[in-house]
Amino acid sequence: MLANMKKIFVFSGLAWLIVCGEIFAQSLFEKHERFLTEPQSYVCLRADEEIKIDGELDEASWKNAAGTAPFVDISGKGFPAPKFRTTAKMLWDDDFLYVAAEMDEPNLQASLTEHDSIIYRDNDFEVFLDPDGDGKNYFEIEVNALGTIFDLMLDKPYRVGGNFLTQWNCPGLKVAVKLAGTLNDASDSDRGWTVEMAIPRKALTLNFDNPLQAGKCWRVNFSRVQWLKKDGPEENWVWSPTGKIDMHMPDRWGYVFFSEKTAGTPQSREDFLFPYPQSIYKLLWAMFYEQREYFSREQNYLRSPEQFFLTEKETAHLPGGTKLAVEATENAFLVMADVPAENKRYSVNEQGEFRVENLAPRRVKNWVWLRIDKNRSPQEWRERFARMKECGISAALFEGYDEAVYRLCKEAGLEAHYWRWTLNRAEFLETHPEWYAVNRLGESSYDKPAYVDYYRFLCPSRPEIAATLAESYLADANLPFVDGVHLDYIRCPDVVLPVGLWKNYGIEQTREHPQYDYCYCTHCREAFKKQSGKDPLELEFPMESQMWLNFRYDAVGNVADTIARRVKGKGKFISAAVFPGPSMARRMVRQDWGRWTLDAFFPMIYNGFYDEGAAWIGRSVKESVAAVGGRAKIYAGLMFPDIKGDFEACLDAAFDNGAAGVSFFDGPDEAYLRRLKFYLQKRGFEY
Repeated sequence: MLANMKKIFVFSGLAWLIVCGEIFAQSLFEKHERFLTEPQSYVCLRADEEIKIDGELDEASWKNAAGTAPFVDISGKGFPAPKFRTTAKMLWDDDFLYVAAEMDEPNLQASLTEHDSIIYRDNDFEVFLDPDGDGKNYFEIEVNALGTIFDLMLDKPYRVGGNFLTQWNCPGLKVAVKLAGTLNDASDSDRGWTVEMAIPRKALTLNFDNPLQAGKCWRVNFSRVQWLKKDGPEENWVWSPTGKIDMHMPDRWGYVFFSEKTAGTPQSREDFLFPYPQSIYKLLWAMFYEQREYFSREQNYLRSPEQFFLTEKETAHLPGGTKLAVEATENAFLVMADVPAENKRYSVNEQGEFRVENLAPRRVKNWVWLRIDKNRSPQEWRERFARMKECGISAALFEGYDEAVYRLCKEAGLEAHYWRWTLNRAEFLETHPEWYAVNRLGESSYDKPAYVDYYRFLCPSRPEIAATLAESYLADANLPFVDGVHLDYIRCPDVVLPVGLWKNYGIEQTREHPQYDYCYCTHCREAFKKQSGKDPLELEFPMESQMWLNFRYDAVGNVADTIARRVKGKGKFISAAVFPGPSMARRMVRQDWGRWTLDAFFPMIYNGFYDEGAAWIGRSVKESVAAVGGRAKIYAGLMFPDIKGDFEACLDAAFDNGAAGVSFFDGPDEAYLRRLKFYLQKRGFEY
C-alpha cells in the first residue's frame, strides 16, 4: 500500500546494555531472520489464447495456470493466518502480463470511485512490479471491488526516502472485477470477488528494453488489504511476506520467471530456478539490514566484511571463490560479492539497489626493482624489457639514472621510475654533519652508523632537510623518460630488525636498545620540548611515550609529504618502498606511512626476513590496503629468492587480499617470468 510504515523501536541506556550481549551472540542470519526468509516463486506460462478481461477466468489458459500459495500475514511466520483465503495466478504474452486474484469475502464492500483515490482505505487488491529486480523505479496498481484504480510509480522504497508519482497512469491497463455477492449489503452473505488484469508491457518499459520476454525474471508481490473492523486496524495479507508491515521492500517480493511454455495443457509445467545464488542474495541483504541498524545507532556505516563478524552460517554455502567487499563513507555504502567462477558481481547499496554485473577483468600492474648494469648492451636491455613486458611486468624502478636505459625501457612499453634513497644519504657528510640522526646514547650516524657503514640517516625533523630532498626529487622527476620517483629509506634506522636478520648481527632485539633508537639530536630534543615541555632524554621510558613516538612518526611523514607536494604539483607519480604494516613499520622504523599523501606504497613483505610463509604476505597486504583506504595503490614488495619455492601461493596471497600488483626484488629470472605470465593468464588478469 502507499504509506504503510512500521513503528521503529529504539533501545537506549540500560535497555541497550541488556540486549547487546544477546545481539552480538547471534549470527547475522538469526538477527535479521524475519527479513531473510526465502521469497515465494512462480513460473509464469504463456497464454495459449486471447484473454478476455472480464473477471471470469474461464479460458483454458487460466484453468491450466498454477495458483500461488494462499496469502499469509505480511509479517510472516508466527503471525495469525488470514481469516479469508486469497490466491493469485499469472500468464503472459507478447503484449501483456495477466494477473488474476480470487478472494473469499463474506461481506463485499467498496466506496471509492475516483481514479487515484487512496484505494487501500477500502478493502483492495494490490500488485507490485519491479521488472528488472533492482529495487528502484517500480510500479504499484491497486483496485477495489468497484474496479476503481490507483496506479503509481515509485523511484525507490520509502525506507530510503522514496517518492511516488501518481501522475503515472498505467496506459492501456485493463481491469475487470467479478463479484460473487452483493456490494455494500451486510444483510446477506457473499462468497467473494475476483480481479483480472492485463498490464501492458509498454507501460512498464524503460529505455526501450522489453522486460516481458521468455527467460526474464521479475520481482512481484501481491497484497490484499482487509478491514475486518471499521476504522481498523487493517489486515495485510500477501503472497510473499516482507517480515514487517511495509510492502515497499522489493527485496522481499516474490520471483516470477517467464517461461516459453504455454498454458495450453495441464502438463505445461517448468521448475523454477533462482536467477542468482540465494546464498549470496541472502547474505548481501543480511549485511544491508545490519548496515541500516548500525547507522541508526552510530550515524556511520561498517567499512569492511570483518566488521560484520560473519559466521559459518552466513558463509558456508557461498559459491567457491566468492570474495566479499564493503565500500562505505559516513553516508553511503556498497556491499559486494564477486564470484569469479560465474564472472559476476552482486551488490546492494544504501538505497536498497540490487545489481548483478559482469566482472570486468581485473587489471594488475607489476613491477621490478632494477639496478642499472653498465655492462649490459642496448640489445640485451631491449630483449630483457621485451621479455618483462610480454610476461606481465608493467614498470621498472631503477636505482640510479641512465637516459639511454630509461629510453629503451619506455620504447618497450614499460614505465620507468627513478628509485632513490631518501633519509639514508651520505652526500651531506662533508657539508652538513649536523643533519645526521643521533641515537639515545648520543651517537650520530655521521660517524657511528647503526649495523652497517652505509646507514647514514638524516634527522627527519629539520625543515631544511625536507626542502632540500624535495628539490632533489623534483629534479629527478623532470629528467628525460622518467615517469615518477620512488622513495626508499624514508624512515628512521631499524630500532628492531626483522627476526630473520638477528643472526647476521649477533643480536637479539626482544626489546628496544638505545644504540638503535633515533633521533635524539639537539634539534629534535628542543622541538619536542617546545611541543610537550619535556626533553625526550629525560623520559623514564621513552620507548613507551606515545607523544614521543608520534613526534617521530610526524617528522618522517612530513618529509614524505613535503616531497610529494613538490613532485605531484608537477604532475609526476610518487611512490615509496616501506616496511610491512604499517603497524610493523611504526614499531620497527618509526614509519607511519598509512597517513602519507603518496600515489602508491610498496610494503617490502620479505617473508624470509621474518621467518614467515605465504599466508603472512596476505595478512600484511590486507592490513596495508585497509590502512590507505583507497587513497593510494598497494603493490606487494616480494623478495624473489624467498618466494621461489612457493611462487604462485605467494602471488595468490597478495592478489587475493587486495594488492594492485606485486613488485619483485632480486629477480625474477626468465623461467619465473614465464610462470608469472601463465599465472596471470590463469587468473584472468589484464596487465
